[in-house]
Amino acid sequence: MNTDDQITGFRQDRIGARLICMLNVMRLAQKFGVKGRFLWLSEPEGPYPELADPHDFLSAAFVAEHIRVVDKAPDLSQMQDVGAVAQSMNARGFGERLAGGGRYSCTTMSETVRFMDETLPDAEAEMREIARQIRLAAPLEKALVRARKVVARAGGGDPVAIHVRRGDILDVPPWCYSSWATKYVPDEFFRAFISTGEGPVISFSDTPEAVRHLAQGNPRILPVTEVFGDARLPQPARDLLELVLMSECAQVGAPSHSAFSRAAAVAGRCRIVALPGALPEDLRRAAYDALLERVIAAQDSFFAPGDLAQSAGYAARHAVVVGRGAELVDALDGQDAFLGEFPFLYKDLAMTAWAAGRMGKARALAERGLAAPLLRHRDKPQCRQILLMADAGNKPEQNPEVDGQFLTMLFTGRAAEGPIIPVLARKMMRQDTGSAKALMFPQKLTAPFTRLAPESGGDAKMLPLWVLRLDWSEFVRDKALLRELREWPSLWEKMKPVAAGLSEIEDKLEAKEKPVVGAGAALRFGFCAAILRLHGRLNRSFALLGWLDGLYPGNALTHKRLADTCFAADLGRGGWKWLESAIEIAPENPMLHLSAVLRALQTGDAARASRHADAAEALWPGLPLIKVLRRGMS
Repeated sequence: MNTDDQITGFRQDRIGARLICMLNVMRLAQKFGVKGRFLWLSEPEGPYPELADPHDFLSAAFVAEHIRVVDKAPDLSQMQDVGAVAQSMNARGFGERLAGGGRYSCTTMSETVRFMDETLPDAEAEMREIARQIRLAAPLEKALVRARKVVARAGGGDPVAIHVRRGDILDVPPWCYSSWATKYVPDEFFRAFISTGEGPVISFSDTPEAVRHLAQGNPRILPVTEVFGDARLPQPARDLLELVLMSECAQVGAPSHSAFSRAAAVAGRCRIVALPGALPEDLRRAAYDALLERVIAAQDSFFAPGDLAQSAGYAARHAVVVGRGAELVDALDGQDAFLGEFPFLYKDLAMTAWAAGRMGKARALAERGLAAPLLRHRDKPQCRQILLMADAGNKPEQNPEVDGQFLTMLFTGRAAEGPIIPVLARKMMRQDTGSAKALMFPQKLTAPFTRLAPESGGDAKMLPLWVLRLDWSEFVRDKALLRELREWPSLWEKMKPVAAGLSEIEDKLEAKEKPVVGAGAALRFGFCAAILRLHGRLNRSFALLGWLDGLYPGNALTHKRLADTCFAADLGRGGWKWLESAIEIAPENPMLHLSAVLRALQTGDAARASRHADAAEALWPGLPLIKVLRRGMS
């Protein structure tokens, strides 16, 4: 490995992933003025022998400038991955580390690596400019020109695309055992998307027969297999050309987490229309209504049993909203062979029964789900949530066992996913519960962030979980969940309910004034400071928190927030100073000690981590979250 390269990219999977990783390396290297290189794994006897030579896909000059071919996976263990680092660092801080000789790996394969202070549109615009530098091998360039001519002959204006993911999700174990709402879109939503335009629709799919079923004879739909015709191309070359062709479409109707379409958007000009969420409201609702009716009354109209199963998950959520939850449960419950083949439906039906007020049925379905031998681990949390609520009775916020389980689920991967925990969160934060005390969440902030919870049935209300995770983001270890915390909702949407008067305060602070506000306003501005820290606006966060600490000294939450901002700014000594101060102010708080456990583990201080874990356990014996962190320590 060339030690001159400060950013080293590597993927050992398919060509799309390699391409996006390489573009990330190129962008970062050019942005920071350092050398970067993508390592292309060549294994003629490995799982992807067709990818042995990058010259089969890319021009010789491009390969020479940006790629180094290797015959085995490199050891990158001594480098930090830039995709992970960027989530908690601003661009200036990363540039300073590079200037000091830092070296990083890059393994990101379907999105743009960006720093806390980079907006997504700006980073994506830079990636598109970088993608213009790609030069294909001559045979691929000729095939692409021919394909563009085929699309142009279709007429009707700029083409759009649909990405119809089916394949192994339909009937291949273990993928068919679980629900894939972020990867699978039922036919009704694709048809609704197609209806918004008049031009050609290029369909990309791993199951062409499913597209024909979806199309129902619509002449506007042009399968990509017809676009390339009988061109004799190896599959990786075809994959690359399909990605380039998709990137040139104006829009792509696709699942929200389609890696292929997201890669096309990274590399080109196409805009992803995430289905069904990005459809116009009237079209989305009509499509949901049609899908629900089909699941209840026309189950033999689906392409395959797996199509019915995946679609039923969508229908279940809508059934609750429109008051047909019990009807849907009755339509599918009792089909034991079908539910056994697609066991994730036990979870969906249990949640639907709970929202419909049928707790007995919900509990029975949840128990059957957990007993199903094929149920995947990722589909178990909602079943456990149902049983937790069933055991807790009518006032779960007054049950100590629920209190500890709630706090643990909040920070344990996707354990809190679904409509139940946000509803429970609102109840917990409005009461004097152990979890509310441990999170130090100001009860007065519950109301501004309370939202209706239509998927929970009736007039249920919920508290978005990001509101509680904000001040404890170090506990969010799942990368996708952390990215979701930072990106949704946007910075301003997070701040809007509590930001009244913020700009005036910041103007006064910049003018070296010391404004005075009441305790209620201080709670709001402290929360704004935490949001700013999460989004990389560290100077603004420091200014607000320093002012609040002077105005209301000795506040443990303010000191915790100062610690978080210091750690985000790579100021470890300051971070520990403020965190230890917060613990001194609130020694009875177990979450502060657990935060110290995580911070100590980040620096390899196992003894310090162990001391704080013991202190937390003494304060809240039996808290499951402590066991989770101790497993990380070992």
